[in-house]
Amino acid sequence: MNFISKAALVETLGISTRTMENWISSRGFPSPLHVQGSRLAFFKLSAVEAWFASQLEGQE
Repeated sequence: MNFISKAALVETLGISTRTMENWISSRGFPSPLHVQGSRLAFFKLSAVEAWFASQLEGQE
């Protein structure tokens, strides 16, 4: 399994952390996984890729 940190994902996508949080709460973006006992958050790359694929369906 491949993971990406929340910080790296928002930087890669060119969005703010707040936008990411809005996507999670209102657009069905995958929730992050948290390292127990810390504030670190990671996203499963396959889940992120699947979400983007579903958002792009029908736009081709």
